[in-house]
Amino acid sequence: MNQVATVEKKAQSRGLTAVMAERFQMDPARFVEAIKSTVIKGNVSDGQLAAFLMVAHEYGLNPLTKEVYAFPSNGGIQPIVSIDGWMKMINSHPEFDGMEFQDHVGDGGSLDAITCRIYRKDRSRPTEATEYMAECKRSTEPWNKWPHRMLRHKAAIQCARYAFSFAGIMDEDDFDRMKDVTPRQTVAERMAAARQAQAEDQNQDTQEGFSLSYVHETTATVVDQQAEDIPADDELQNEETPADDAPLHQEDTQQAGDDRNVLAEVADELDRCETPDEVNDVVSKFQEQLNALPENDKATARLKVKEAKARVKGGEA
Repeated sequence: MNQVATVEKKAQSRGLTAVMAERFQMDPARFVEAIKSTVIKGNVSDGQLAAFLMVAHEYGLNPLTKEVYAFPSNGGIQPIVSIDGWMKMINSHPEFDGMEFQDHVGDGGSLDAITCRIYRKDRSRPTEATEYMAECKRSTEPWNKWPHRMLRHKAAIQCARYAFSFAGIMDEDDFDRMKDVTPRQTVAERMAAARQAQAEDQNQDTQEGFSLSYVHETTATVVDQQAEDIPADDELQNEETPADDAPLHQEDTQQAGDDRNVLAEVADELDRCETPDEVNDVVSKFQEQLNALPENDKATARLKVKEAKARVKGGEA
């Protein structure tokens, strides 16, 4: 812990570039030149380079060995972590306590899915994620040559996100999928959109919030194929949040981390649920924290609840 604090203090006083260059025993100018010429694809600004180095420093990844690299994206930059980088983050996490995989083979002998389980020293049950070949496979050379290996990588990466709340990074395969689906927004654009939405909410008497009845209604077609009647008093109430036009400070970063921790904890408890009632109990337990999440995170939480209810309902059949 003292070593981490020392590195952070050095980064603040001398600049992150100098600190990272010293780590690799390189001159800062030559270090920047090496990063720009080998690690980041395309021309980048000083701001984009700084954002990339912050991510590499945060997760302890080595850009020069391609554990992490980046693509300029829509005015910002997207850090891409290779499978070697993901394994380094997983294995170096202080709470990591092992990983295992389970193949799901269909009647014809083909690999349909792979489940990854990650064990943490501070949790009694493993975190698991299942990735399906039908959803993940793409018509690219790696997938055509090594479909089983690629699917195992996808399962490990997704499970690591749940187990350790890794954020702001992705693998190249996911980055290519995102480019195919929708234009990516920079962090500044997302924050501007969030502020605008918050300002619009101030003109309304109430805000939507994370409603338990909404969860029941949106999962009814998947779980029971019929509408569920949820009492009005199960609705979660929101308090209006004052508009804040001030620049982002350390508190914003801390709040974003707290939001990720809430999502990770909810996902972990949902993974343990075995009945629809247990799923509802988890929602009720965390309703206050969920209620305070940004809209994007609320949508993510609703999706996790929906998946959990579908899973436990299938287990009862």
